Parts: sequence; structure tokens; C-alpha cells
Amino acid sequence: MLLRDGGCAVPGCGATRHLDVHHIVHWSDGGPSDTWNLVALCTHHHRSHHRGRLEISGNADLGTIVFRNQHGVNMANDGPRPEPPEGPPPAPTSEYHPPLCERLDMNYVSFVHPARLAPFTRQAKAWAARHAATPTS
Repeated sequence: MLLRDGGCAVPGCGATRHLDVHHIVHWSDGGPSDTWNLVALCTHHHRSHHRGRLEISGNADLGTIVFRNQHGVNMANDGPRPEPPEGPPPAPTSEYHPPLCERLDMNYVSFVHPARLAPFTRQAKAWAARHAATPTS
């Protein structure tokens, strides 16, 4: 089974170490320990399955395992992950300007919950409506 799966069987996961053997039909629900019912999962995906974030179904020997996320969306394997680019990154196209690293002046910063801003928003809208009706010379 480990040779068949070659690592964590979840599409896009490249884990090949610290794998768990998972029963597709759970052993506690009467699922057999036959190879068609066993799949290799990394610890992260095994835990995700048992927390309800990953659904697994199908026959492992036939390669018909289907993985769905917590929203029921099929996690189809679209192929291997792309190889990282080789060589140095491209040269910058413009001059870099670092932040000024100035001290944050707390006199100009206000952390207000949006619910507390509602009265001010109504006042601002009323002011804008009054001044939009007034012609400017």
C-alpha cells in the first residue's frame, strides 16, 4: 500500500514521511483491512479527515479514490506540482524605496469599532446632502 501510494494520497500533497494508514471505510464501522480500503495519509490530512474537513471515498486498488474538502468540492489531481524556477530571481525593474521607519505617532491613529462610527457616518451623510443642494458661486 505504501509503495502503491508513494506518499500521502491527497492530491497536491508531497509528504512521503511520517505517514498514517487510513481505512477508507473506518475499521470501527466494520471496514476491512484489505488494500482496497487502505490509503496512506500524512498526519495533517489524516487529522483533517477525522475532524470533518476532508472526505475520502472510493477503491484504492483501482485508483478511484475521491477526496472532497469540507464544502464537498472535489479535490481532483490536476497533475504534479510545478518545479520551482531555477537560477536567480529577475532583476528589479525600478528602484526600491524602503519604508522611512519613522515612529508611529499615536496622536494621528484611532482604533474605533465600526459600530461606534455609525452616528458619525449619519452626520457626514446629512452634511453632504445639505451641501450638495447648496449651489456654489
